[in-house]
Amino acid sequence: MAELVDAHGLGPCGVKPVGVRVSVSAKASGGTMLENNYKKIKEEGCSITYEVNIKDKDFSDLEEKAIIRVQAEVVYPGFRKGKVPVDIIKKHFYDAVKSEIKEVSVREVLDTIFEKEKIFPVVPPSVFDINMDEKNKKISFKLYLEQSPKFEVKDYTGFEVKRNLKTITEADIDNHLNMIREYNAYLKPVEGQSVSKNHYLIVDYEIYENGNKIDELKNEIVDMSSPQNIVGFEQAVLGANKGDTREFETEFDGKKMKFMVKINDIKEKVVPEIDENFIKQLGAKDMNDLREQVKKILEAEEVQKSEKSVIEQIENHLVSKNDFPLPPTLVKQEIEELFEMIKKRSNIPPDQKVELKDYEEKIRPIAERNLRVTYILHAIAKKENIKASEDDFYKELDRVIKTLKTEDEIGKARNLFEQRKDYIMASISENKTIDFIKSKITIKD
Repeated sequence: MAELVDAHGLGPCGVKPVGVRVSVSAKASGGTMLENNYKKIKEEGCSITYEVNIKDKDFSDLEEKAIIRVQAEVVYPGFRKGKVPVDIIKKHFYDAVKSEIKEVSVREVLDTIFEKEKIFPVVPPSVFDINMDEKNKKISFKLYLEQSPKFEVKDYTGFEVKRNLKTITEADIDNHLNMIREYNAYLKPVEGQSVSKNHYLIVDYEIYENGNKIDELKNEIVDMSSPQNIVGFEQAVLGANKGDTREFETEFDGKKMKFMVKINDIKEKVVPEIDENFIKQLGAKDMNDLREQVKKILEAEEVQKSEKSVIEQIENHLVSKNDFPLPPTLVKQEIEELFEMIKKRSNIPPDQKVELKDYEEKIRPIAERNLRVTYILHAIAKKENIKASEDDFYKELDRVIKTLKTEDEIGKARNLFEQRKDYIMASISENKTIDFIKSKITIKD
């Protein structure tokens, strides 16, 4: 018998569907058209609920199909597989027949709805409230479907956006060079100096509570120029020398604690000067060449920022001019994906409990905007016949390969592109659509 595919367990109005689960691509064999056996009882945005009632001859036809399907699979003593008489099937295997009636009826009704109503579901449909009365030849159930939004895309040409391209100044170049210096800074031990606020310390901690040592830390780096997390630490170590041990008492986490701190080393941060050797290490000929390189880097960053801003303005305009409902399940999935992404980027410790319900309302507008932009760009691409070609796909692959160094990296890139081909083709199509829109609007500098 055919295996049914789980449909995410989603139903309208919080109702948990029970019974048959079907896939979006489910197809019934035989294809009886049951167009007079269903009616739409609720439509809200992209969500539709149908009520189905099948009885009399239509039910008998489905029952016959179900018996044939069961007959093809069952084994019974004295008969070959597929040759068990119908009477025996009805007597000994009718529970299986009932299960098949439910499956066949759902699949055939869905085929009819998809064809007659021109519905293209975005998630597997759900079935609930199944009731079957085989004696009186009738079965009823409800179907919940979510479809893509139906809208006519508009106002995607003839508008204006601004390109804010900042001019790089000498001060910007100086700031970037100072950032490079800070990045290359290092700690240098000092001799004959007591601890001051401009030093970095290498220390060992011992922590006591009620006279008992409860923890210790070795070779911790402490920046004395920053505010200290432990009250009393700064006062205790200022003026100390290398090798000294200082102790102090303080309240920590609501408890009175004693800290013993050993000064293993005293260091100061050294920020390198931009001399001839430093310039060469950065790959420049001289100071003028270095500043010119930095200027080009900053200008390229500004171009990226301005391009991102232009695309964001275009998307904001499209969203403001095209309002339509979204499939609730896809919104839910997008919220969940964004939440997982935020957790990864935030480096939240595994033992820290973070729940979606605490962030859902903040994430929802972003999720809805993402989906709406995708639908709008897809609609524009369809209307303007914009498509990603195989040539576009392999050009993008070649572009990525040129940035890689090893054969192993190139092999992995090729595999990833093939695995995610549909996603990459969709992204290329979206980018081509954005380029088309940019060619049809005014971008003011």
